[in-house]
Amino acid sequence: MKKLVSLAITASLSLSAMAQDAYDAANLASQDLNGTARYVGMGGALDALGADISTISSNPAGIGLFRSSMGSFTLSVVNQEDAVKFQSANPTNLSFDQIGFVWSNEGYDSYLNFGFNFHKSRNFNHILTAANAFRPSDIKTDGTGNITSLVGGGQNIATDIKRNSGLFDSGNQDANGVNYYESQLDNLYFNLLWFDNGDGTSSYYPLTASDFNFRKGNTGYIGVYDLNISGNSNNRVYWGLTVGIHDVHYESATRYTETLEPGQKLPNGIIPSEAGIIDERTIKGQGVDLKAGIIFRPIAESPFRIGISIATPTWYDLKTRNFTTCFVDERRNNGEEYNFKYYTPWKFGLSLGHTIGNMLALGAGYEFQDFSSADMRYITEKHYDGDDSRSDEDMNSEIGYCLKGTHTLRLGAELKPDPALAVRLGYNFVSSQYGDNNDAYRNQEVYSPGVYYASTSDYTNWKATHRITAGLGTRIGDLSLDLAYQYSVTNGDFFPYADGQYYESDKTILKYEEMTCPSTPVSLKRHQVLFTMGYRF
Repeated sequence: MKKLVSLAITASLSLSAMAQDAYDAANLASQDLNGTARYVGMGGALDALGADISTISSNPAGIGLFRSSMGSFTLSVVNQEDAVKFQSANPTNLSFDQIGFVWSNEGYDSYLNFGFNFHKSRNFNHILTAANAFRPSDIKTDGTGNITSLVGGGQNIATDIKRNSGLFDSGNQDANGVNYYESQLDNLYFNLLWFDNGDGTSSYYPLTASDFNFRKGNTGYIGVYDLNISGNSNNRVYWGLTVGIHDVHYESATRYTETLEPGQKLPNGIIPSEAGIIDERTIKGQGVDLKAGIIFRPIAESPFRIGISIATPTWYDLKTRNFTTCFVDERRNNGEEYNFKYYTPWKFGLSLGHTIGNMLALGAGYEFQDFSSADMRYITEKHYDGDDSRSDEDMNSEIGYCLKGTHTLRLGAELKPDPALAVRLGYNFVSSQYGDNNDAYRNQEVYSPGVYYASTSDYTNWKATHRITAGLGTRIGDLSLDLAYQYSVTNGDFFPYADGQYYESDKTILKYEEMTCPSTPVSLKRHQVLFTMGYRF
């Protein structure tokens, strides 16, 4: 049941596996509203209007509307409201968000364009803090003293409940003696709270807590390098194809502390006052995807346009490392390194665009992505020219249970009261990826390498994201200068661990309402100011 705690570097396991679950799947597949200042200022609603380099990712046909060659780059300042620096995560950061160019044949009726662009699809900089008291409940045991429901609360007791339910029994081990129900975190608590009884037996001694304090700092980004070919057919149909290379750089640092209820004495004589974990994790790697799109004008005499786009999954090859310290009366460390694959869901988009003379442009877009169809995979065999992998069916089933289809709505307008001045407004809405709070939870009772390599137990059910944008633009000859502001807000419910569906001794599931780990409201509010400089040539 217990494995020796040590710093283990396991890059070449015969069954190299992922340490990801449904919540990590959503985190890696989500995208920010980012790109040129014009694109952001209009809420991203340019997929049918085109002629902006940021559409190279959202609808590649938009590059086909360029009638002259150009290049641009974008810088921004991002600020997280009501946040305090933690570890290497800062509330305010300077970000290099975009650089690219489009080469146009400068034809009139039919021509080809080529484009290249780098942009940050995901900015991981985020500081999350939460604190709360555990909700007291009556103690429940299985008749032999094993706790099956909590008094107060405690991450270490969640481990004990898993043990009491039989998840760590030897019968759950594979041929190599590995039990994929047991996480790194479970193992650390076992090594801290398992003692000899002095009579030839040994027992786990759980500790109850009254409250917790949690801090986590995320840093890093996903950078996307897009190569595009696009064209214009008779000024009625525009098409485009983009190949994207995704580069992941994710780092997180977590400190979770519980205040233990007084008077709890361990067999070694220690009366501890706090327990918790310190966790550091990185995820790095690359992925590739394909995106295709079309824009057409159904009425020859009208500038009204309809856009359709599709994006394949991003096929990721990733490596993650963690170093975790668990403390009660003393400390234990553990670390792992391993490779895994992750395939994000497909994306489908529909957009509309219309212009009124040279003064007003209106855009609207809709995108659907079914997060429940994400594919977590573990590597079965390594080769010099690539790795064989297989879907983690148990974890993918859990992803299908916790996550759902996500809807993105983009609305934007651009007014030009003067040919040299543009005023922009936009709204961007993204529905929640997660199921209802009573359905979505970080389940560590899944027989999966994603559980086995887990070193934390926290999760957040994020709700819908609302973004309001505005911008200004001016043109001086062939030089364009654009400024945009974006305010985004996402609320959520934070849990330090999941204990809502553990088993009684008779294997019946405890009701969700009986869990003693209440949700804590959290909010992510961001301000972003972007500046883009472009030049036509």
